[in-house]
Order: sequence, then structure tokens, then C-alpha cells
Amino acid sequence: MHSAATLSPRPCRACGACGADEPAVCHHQKFVVPGGYPLPAAYDILTCRRCGFVYADPPATQADYDLFYGQWSKYDDGNTATGSGLSPYDAARLATTAQDIARALPSKTVSILDAGCATGGLLAALRKQGFSSVTGLDPSPRCVAACRDRGFSAYVGTIASVSEDMPKFGCMVFSHVLEHVFDIPAFFAAIQRLLVPGGYICIETPDASCYVDHLSSPFQEFNTKYINHFSARALKNTARRFGFSSVLVEQKVLQTSADVSYPAVFGIFRDLGVAASRSEVIRDPDLPARIEAYIQASTAMFERIGLHLAAELQNTKTMILWGAGQLAMKLLVLPCLERIQIRAVVDNNSVLRGKTVRGAPVVGPPEIGDFSEPIVITTQLHADEIAAQIRQMGLKNSVVQLLPKAEGRGA
Repeated sequence: MHSAATLSPRPCRACGACGADEPAVCHHQKFVVPGGYPLPAAYDILTCRRCGFVYADPPATQADYDLFYGQWSKYDDGNTATGSGLSPYDAARLATTAQDIARALPSKTVSILDAGCATGGLLAALRKQGFSSVTGLDPSPRCVAACRDRGFSAYVGTIASVSEDMPKFGCMVFSHVLEHVFDIPAFFAAIQRLLVPGGYICIETPDASCYVDHLSSPFQEFNTKYINHFSARALKNTARRFGFSSVLVEQKVLQTSADVSYPAVFGIFRDLGVAASRSEVIRDPDLPARIEAYIQASTAMFERIGLHLAAELQNTKTMILWGAGQLAMKLLVLPCLERIQIRAVVDNNSVLRGKTVRGAPVVGPPEIGDFSEPIVITTQLHADEIAAQIRQMGLKNSVVQLLPKAEGRGA
């Protein structure tokens, strides 16, 4: 990993916010991904020299990301994933988003498409706000089935893959979708095909300008899935580039649990039908420096974790990992973990069961009852709860957390 800015020789994609293609590399991110994983195991983080937008440059295509969300989606499980609205914090987040949409749109009769609807939490929140025509769209068939079970009309696919007879909508909602999109120009072209003239789009993404203020695990937003890092200015530039004017753009802080919050930027834009000229791009004065601060803080935390794990595992030859998520993928590049054989990986995500990580099977908690290896907990958010669960299961394995308790933070 590095943070020295260098000129990117041949980026895989141009800046999504303004279209420029001479960025600077500000960081290189590596992962150890599960077997058969459709997304790349490394990429550069780039900063646009013209507008200041920050984005990942993975050697991939939009089809790779469509495949990931269709077949590897953690959002299928409404009991554990965000987007369902079943947890109190997720319900509050979705209710706020629905309220924001309600105060900006001219009528409750506007037809709304929630693209990337997961299991229908936002659809339910919009219905509570009085919107009479709400429809879901998601690449995961299981998510769509869950929406239909909740009484909503929903389609399987992405906005680029829906059939020709898909109706047009007065408003399209992309709640925590655009940060995942590889081909931003194609994304907005698909929007134009499904939006009525003069219609609205609602976009909410993580707020990259505030990552460093909510740091809970190292490089948490530099993961295999988040590849666009928006500030309020970057979101305005992107929408304006493709012919949309700002109606409402606000920053907010979302509470995801009692101990963890994260920043978001929310915008509602109206279709003008006229794309912006290059001269209309307004450079973000703060985002590059804020991202650099985030990289430095993440690097320091990552190094502390590496030192702690190296000390705790210095005589260990085989281990069990508890957690196969995004942080685990980053941690496995640490030299102190690279040398240790993995006996098994425990994860509650049913989508990962039967997969492998560095050759080790991903299993459920009951399947490690006869194993004696040390258990490394690869999350900070629920580390104490997981440690307690391990003891409640009657397991005598030694348990290693990522940092000493005095330093542990939510992740």
C-alpha cells in the first residue's frame, strides 16, 4: 500500500465525474479474495487531476460487477443485510431517505423505481410516506423474490439489462448504488432510457470527504465493492455532466449501530436534457486532501493491527479465521498472516458457504467444534460478541482479536 501520488500510466476507466483520463495514483489496494470471486484482487485508487474526484481503477468490466451482485450478494439475507429495513438502525436510515425524497418531489403520485432495492426496505419506507407507485429492481433474484413477498412489484436485473417493455418512471432512486458502478457513462445512459423527460433521480452514497472522521477499520471504504468515492461536489459534477441539475444536495451521518456511524451525501437532481460543457466542471477543493488524510490514518491503523497479530501469532502454524468479509480480504495480505495456513473460515453469510479462502473452506460456526487452532476474529465491530459466542459454544481455542481491547474500535 502506498499514498505517494504518481501519474497513472493507462487507467482502465476515465473519471466518472468529468470524463478526464489523466489521473494521479494515490494508493494501491490489495486483497485475498475467495475462490471464484468475480472482482479483482488489487487496484489503484486514482485522483482526477481536473475535478478532484477519487475512484478505484480495477482491471474489470461492468459485467464483472453485475455478476457479483447477481450471484454473491450479501443483501439477499434480510435478517442480516442492510436494505431490508428490519433492524432498527437500517429502518431509521431508510425512513430518513424516504423523507428526503418526499420533501423534494412535487407529488406523491410520481412513479418511483428503486434500483438496487435489496429486499425492499426503502420501498416500504416510501409507501409509508404516501407514495402510491413504487417498484423495485435488483440483480439478485432472491432479493426480488423477497420484495414480491412483501407485496411490491419488482424486476430482476440492472437498469442496463431490463427489457424493452419496462415502463418509464418519474423518479429513479439509487440508494448506495453509484459507488459500486464501474461504467458511469453507461449507467446514466440507461437512466435516460427509463426516466420520463424532466424526471428526477435521487442518489445517496457514502461521503468520501468525511471518511477520515468516521474511521473504524483500516481502508474500510477501499474494498472490492466501493469503486467511486463521492463528495457533495463530486456528486453534483457527475449529475451535471449527464444533464441533471441539482434540486437538493445534503451531507448526513447515518447510524448503523449503537457504536458505529458513517457519512453520506444525498442528492436529488432533475433532468435538464442538456449535458454540461467541460467549462462547467467545478473542481472539488477538499476531497483529494481528505482522502490523503484517510489513507494515512488507515495505514497507521493497519500497521498497528499487523504488529499486534504478529506478536499474538508468532508461533502459530495453522489458524481459523472468523469472518470472510472485506476487512478479512485486506488483512490476509499481512506478512504475519500470509505465512500461516488457514484450517477453516467461519462466516454467517450463507452466500459464502461452500466457497474457499486461500484454499480453506468457508463454514458455519458449528463446523469447527473439533478444531483446536487459534481463532482470529477478523472484525472489530462485533469482536467481543463473537468471542463470547465462541465461549458459549464450549470451544477452548485461543481467541485473537485485531487490536488490544484498549485500542479496539467498531468496524
